[in-house]
Amino acid sequence: MRFPSGVDTDGRAVVERVVPAYPAYDMWVDPFEGGQTNANWAYTILKRFVFLVAVLNVFVLAGLLVFHPGSSDDATAAVSGDESAAPDEPVATSDSVDAAVEFEVADDSTADPTPIADDGAQTTGGPLPVDTQDVSVNAVYPPPYPDPFEPTANEVQADAKRMGTMAAYAITNYEADSSLSDVVATLPRLDPDFAGATVLQVQSVHHPSMWSRGTVEYAQLGGHLDGRISIIVVIRQELGLVGSGDPERIETRTMEVRLARSESGAWGLETIASAGGQPLDRPADLSPLAAAVVDHELIDLPDTGVWDIYAGYIDEQLFQVMLDIAERTPYSVVVLQTGHSYNVFGTNRVSNHSVGKAVDIYKLESELVIDAHDPSSEFYALSEWVVSRYDIKEFGSPWRFPDAVAHTFTNQVHHDHLHIGVYPYPTSPNPPPEPAAVLSDSE
Repeated sequence: MRFPSGVDTDGRAVVERVVPAYPAYDMWVDPFEGGQTNANWAYTILKRFVFLVAVLNVFVLAGLLVFHPGSSDDATAAVSGDESAAPDEPVATSDSVDAAVEFEVADDSTADPTPIADDGAQTTGGPLPVDTQDVSVNAVYPPPYPDPFEPTANEVQADAKRMGTMAAYAITNYEADSSLSDVVATLPRLDPDFAGATVLQVQSVHHPSMWSRGTVEYAQLGGHLDGRISIIVVIRQELGLVGSGDPERIETRTMEVRLARSESGAWGLETIASAGGQPLDRPADLSPLAAAVVDHELIDLPDTGVWDIYAGYIDEQLFQVMLDIAERTPYSVVVLQTGHSYNVFGTNRVSNHSVGKAVDIYKLESELVIDAHDPSSEFYALSEWVVSRYDIKEFGSPWRFPDAVAHTFTNQVHHDHLHIGVYPYPTSPNPPPEPAAVLSDSE
């Protein structure tokens, strides 16, 4: 503020001076400072005293309002400190917490809205509320989805095998809350002529309120024409209950998936002709040979094949051959009857699989047939022994055996497995038949 220089009303000289409008460093300055009378100072002190008394009254009143005893039991207990008083916690609160925890355990889908990774780990978000933290930490989730099947470098018709296995994979990998329609919707577009039959097959492997994980063990060619192909898929299906990470049931199924070429030349899904049948209990009157095959630790049978045996579909002579092969080497079976086309694919001839007289083998120990075409392989040595037997009616493989006792043949379909067909039990031809002509289209 600027005061001009000159003479005041009393005739005294006044020198111009400048007073800052606001004190330095924003410090408060009393407006009565500077040249004020004692009366003004007394007035100032009195005013401040009244202000302080008013402020003190406000605090006293506020304290009385906060700590004034009320009529409720909870407030009385808090003020008096009476140990016999009811605790400061409504009963409904504890009940509601228990109900919330119980709901989270019963309904896994709403227990924790935080995204969950495939391995069950929490991917985002901070610590959970105290009331739900223990439940969520201890919650168990299904295992992650397995990797899809990938054909080896030596596989024939690799693209068709990928497509065929993806169909089997799709219908055996789902969550507990997935409906049949949800599972069917994961399949490629179905041929309308086969849609109804396919849905029935999908239904046989769909288990409501259970999660499912399907792992493809192998895919074998079942038949091949120019525009259609049959893929026989061995898939291991694990089924579990909500809240459990361990499977309740495990079934190894043999499925037949049929594909057709589109106008572009790509393979598309035609139908799932078989999802591997239905489980059967072991019969009390199972024959000794059948029991020996089912129980043999060196014969890797899919459950679909075991159910065929339990149902009485398989010939006793085939059991004997299977046991004899197991004496030489461990092996894995793709299909006995269920999961194979009824006729030799693309023909009107009934397959020997359909009458219980044939087995397809795709692996010896850990080696695949498709990866062991060298004549020095164990597969070739086993094949020579098989075709020398009098009870072998037909044998399909990657090789030709023109001097064999059995009828032998080879084609692209049999590059990935050994097909063994037998004469019916109880007798084999005696004397043995003459060597049969080599054909390329038989099964």
